[in-house]
Amino acid sequence: MTAERIAARRADVEAKLDLVAGVLAQMNCEAVALLMPAHVAWVTSGLTARGLIADSERPGIYTNGRQRWLLCSNVDTQRLFDEDLDQLGFQLKEWAWAGGRSELLFNITAGRTVAADRPFPNVPMINDRLRPFLRVLTPYEQERYRELGTHVAHAVEATARTLLPGDTEEQVAGQLGHRLLHHGVEPVGLSVTADARGAKYRRTGFTAAVVETTCTVQATGQREGLYATAARTVSFGPPPDEYRAAHDLAVKLAAVFRALTQPGTGVTATAEIAGTLLANTPYEFDSRLSQPGYGAGRFPAEELRRAGLDEPLVTGQAITWQPRVGPAACADTVLVTDGAPSAVTPPTEWPFKRVTVRGVTSDVPDLLVRL
Repeated sequence: MTAERIAARRADVEAKLDLVAGVLAQMNCEAVALLMPAHVAWVTSGLTARGLIADSERPGIYTNGRQRWLLCSNVDTQRLFDEDLDQLGFQLKEWAWAGGRSELLFNITAGRTVAADRPFPNVPMINDRLRPFLRVLTPYEQERYRELGTHVAHAVEATARTLLPGDTEEQVAGQLGHRLLHHGVEPVGLSVTADARGAKYRRTGFTAAVVETTCTVQATGQREGLYATAARTVSFGPPPDEYRAAHDLAVKLAAVFRALTQPGTGVTATAEIAGTLLANTPYEFDSRLSQPGYGAGRFPAEELRRAGLDEPLVTGQAITWQPRVGPAACADTVLVTDGAPSAVTPPTEWPFKRVTVRGVTSDVPDLLVRL
């Protein structure tokens, strides 16, 4: 990590601690113990603990809004500081692996008014107060996020360009996972859909099914606590007419979804418009079969409605739109801005259609036809 990047990350951490300090003042609390991985990654601007780790052993953060401590097992302390937290101003509160985390948590909370993001007796929860901050990616995080999106899109495209008829979905998923890991991106969700299997299953995963005519390759990758998703579809020879028609509709929906990606809008309106656009087509009921999209950024896929109600989009929030029509699918991640949405996983070495809807022009990945 360069000195410039360390300085930028430390400034990002300290800005977040200022936000935490304000929340603690509102709650009349002295400090907070953050244990959820998303909260830990947020307040540290990127800490993720790799390896086989029980939930009760995962590192946490303790802060009063000014000072900050890593809560960590002695198994992981040296690695986490060497690889992630050095020069970021974190101190250490460590537990011995044989004793466990509980005793440390008791010691740092006893006799103090401390908030937490996990339920503990007589301890106030801070989760809902932090949520507005987690939804918005900071400028530092957006820069890192675009790098992640580029790697995810590249891995998906390279895999789709080189897979062969006769490959199984499992083999293709293996190639895709390898390409992600090669760039330090952790594969979180891989989906490979051979031929028309997507018409039956909206979430396909990958199986021993053999690719014959078409294949949709989709990946969700994680790095530094951020998640991005992209999908691309390849056809060996001209696609069947039904498949081409379905994919063209999915591309159209993707452009419409992006045009609706504005602060203040919600997923319900997007789903309703999808239903309208698919009316009088063979796929008029497809909008009922799957979510049009999910919140991204801090989570691989986050429900965009809370308690059944839309949560309006905000500037700086990441969204993965995934229109699915019959056997076809388009999926990409975008950022909400004060103007046109900004693609995080744009097509690079891939054919696309340039579609303008409501004054918003989007480059939506098309079918790659391999002859």
